[in-house]
Amino acid sequence: ITAERTLKGQANRPALFHFPCMKKKILPAAAVVALVIQFLPAPAKTNPPSDPARSFAAVMHPPQAVLQLLEKACYDCHSHATRWPWYADIAPMSWPVRKHVTDGRKQLNFSEWLQPGETQFSDWNGLESVCTTVRQKEMPLPGYDWMHAEAKLTDIDRQTICTWVDGALAKAR
Repeated sequence: ITAERTLKGQANRPALFHFPCMKKKILPAAAVVALVIQFLPAPAKTNPPSDPARSFAAVMHPPQAVLQLLEKACYDCHSHATRWPWYADIAPMSWPVRKHVTDGRKQLNFSEWLQPGETQFSDWNGLESVCTTVRQKEMPLPGYDWMHAEAKLTDIDRQTICTWVDGALAKAR
């Protein structure tokens, strides 16, 4: 069948693009695949318990404005206070979402600001990286704010975070 040949009664539609059997076979097959992949393993969707005394807010005592900016832009991927979106339960969309959160928590976790065994904060490079990634617009991840408009940081928001971080680093040194 070629694109030049047309079906009777559909002169403007090439025969190549009209396969009634496709609808009867492909759509049900796609539905079965969509159903089956829901049962494939994915990273866990969890919000583990954490000790509030070890959190960023308790350890660093940032101003409320800074804390609110970080909570809205960072905590969904970088804390145990993730607000899981509806699509975090639907494969295949759930796979990258859950992986981003798992990886984000490993990289930086505002719920576990103090490392196990630590009684005093010591990871000043980690704090500095918060400002660096925000300033360079590496975080929130490109595209994240497309689905989460509330996470979008303005230039003023970025400056507010970095001004506080720079001050905290200056006091520590």
